[in-house]
Amino acid sequence: MADPITISIAVITGLVTLMTGYMKYRADMKQAEQKGAPAPAKTEEVTKGETALAQVKQGVAQHGDEKDQNALAQFEDDPNDYRDVFEKKLARLAERSPAFAQQLQTLAQQANIQAGGVQGSVNVSGEGKIYGTAAGVNTGTISGTYTFGDKDDKDGQKR
Repeated sequence: MADPITISIAVITGLVTLMTGYMKYRADMKQAEQKGAPAPAKTEEVTKGETALAQVKQGVAQHGDEKDQNALAQFEDDPNDYRDVFEKKLARLAERSPAFAQQLQTLAQQANIQAGGVQGSVNVSGEGKIYGTAAGVNTGTISGTYTFGDKDDKDGQKR
């Protein structure tokens, strides 16, 4: 018997991040159309998000139940408010359905998402800020002072 597929929450988070980016792009397209402005450029990440959303929708329809489908619909309607709930639903669905877990794993590999999140490299020298969730692999030493907040100034004091 084959070992069950275990999918990392970081992989699910990476996929949901791509889908969220695509849905933001769709909203930006609508706004541009309403204003008669040029459409925003469709990046590679947006294309990956579009593919991810289509395949996840198909997988949820095939392997999920009504609650899973409702979570997907709510996430599509308002990704900011329903992102966490949808990630949990995807994780539970992947636990229940090895075929769906395999589908997510394959999708993540195609989108270059690994257990540590979206793969790539970031170089920061001097000052740098990260907005939102960040995950990565440290192959060296990281040191510094980290301040989190909406309005930080240079000395780290919150206003």
